[in-house]
Amino acid sequence: MTENRAIDAALLSDLVDQFYAHIRLDPMLGPIFNAEIGDEWDAHLDKLKSFWRSVMLQEGSYSGRPMPVHIKLKGLTPEHFQRWLGLFRQTIGEIGASDAATEALMDRATRIAKSFQLNIFYNPARG
Repeated sequence: MTENRAIDAALLSDLVDQFYAHIRLDPMLGPIFNAEIGDEWDAHLDKLKSFWRSVMLQEGSYSGRPMPVHIKLKGLTPEHFQRWLGLFRQTIGEIGASDAATEALMDRATRIAKSFQLNIFYNPARG
């Protein structure tokens, strides 16, 4: 891959493809994702690419609601989110993102992970 890549649709597509290839094989995260997604990985990757383009490029193509899907997952722990962030950072490095792109992507991924954790683990309204 070319070094110092800026954030664009191609970088985000590469990031999603490579990141979720890691996720699928990861002993901690793979079983959770594979059980939930099953044989629908192609459609899921398309949805994730749309999500990341909307988040990072303000494309507006994503209209899903990821929080309810994640809240219903059983057995998630904060360690799962730390592993997710670690693999995300690793993959950003593998695809040759620039320092600025790495910082922006990690900032957004960290915020997303924190938001999910607050809603899943620390939401008093959920009991």
